[in-house]
Amino acid sequence: MERYLNDPFFGSVERRVVTNGEGTVELGVKAARRVLGAAGVSPDEVDCLIAVSMFPDRVGSGDAGYLAQALGTGGGAFNVEATCGGSMSALLTACAWVQAGLKERILVVTTSRLSRAIEADDVTLRLCGDASAAFLVGPVESGFGLLGAESLHTGKTCGTWLMDAVEDSSGATPGGQRIRLRMDPSISHVLRVTAEPYLVHTTQGALAKAGLELKDIDTVVLNTPTAWHAEFSANALGLEHDRVVNTFPQVANIGPVLMPFNAYTAAADGRIKPGNMVLLYGFGGQAEASAAVFRWPHVVLAAPPEDALVINPTNPQ
Repeated sequence: MERYLNDPFFGSVERRVVTNGEGTVELGVKAARRVLGAAGVSPDEVDCLIAVSMFPDRVGSGDAGYLAQALGTGGGAFNVEATCGGSMSALLTACAWVQAGLKERILVVTTSRLSRAIEADDVTLRLCGDASAAFLVGPVESGFGLLGAESLHTGKTCGTWLMDAVEDSSGATPGGQRIRLRMDPSISHVLRVTAEPYLVHTTQGALAKAGLELKDIDTVVLNTPTAWHAEFSANALGLEHDRVVNTFPQVANIGPVLMPFNAYTAAADGRIKPGNMVLLYGFGGQAEASAAVFRWPHVVLAAPPEDALVINPTNPQ
């Protein structure tokens, strides 16, 4: 970490934040429509929608029903809450339902709206951005897709993140309330003693269930909420650094969107190809850590994210 401590942005070169008041539903609808369009799938062909929002427009109800209504999807819709690991939890849930034959095509929409949850004078705001991603889960050719997974609850981190429901005087949330995210001073110690065991335990479990070893993995995709997290994870697993995807300099910490955004970036860059073995890992404080091994199938990618509309609107320097 040391080389980043004198950097006021702690290693993030770019980050994107909402400046026009868009909420998690609006962002999620945009991402979902792009994915459905790229896949050539109509909304009524989706038989389940899973929403992961950090944090949703409406405290209590979440975004799932609003997203499904706006998109016109078929089937059910529900929210998954696993903090920053939510997209991984939703992916594994979707895979399990498809493998069991209960669902045919599941749309997962995950959104980070952290700039709305962190106070302007909180130094951690410099580490965080806003983003949305969506992906479809459905049947794949035998031998491809999910091969093994392992999850572990992260109860040891409970109490390190503090979330309050507060009145939103800005009018940026439809429900009139928003989540305010704070951190307990113990967080640094707790993360230091738990981050490596959670990663190693779940990775080893997923590999064992897939009948593989780390040497068989082509690319590792995980949460990269800090500039040093990809390097730390590679060291903890004993891997070469270039096998771990890191987009933190491009987007900073975008919460549960990090895992799908890192996977998308690696696939778009050609680092992940059909047939490759990919290890995915998601960590959610006060929720769960999960690792999964996939043999990457043929995946249709939507267009890349658009450029920011405004550059540094509050600080031209």
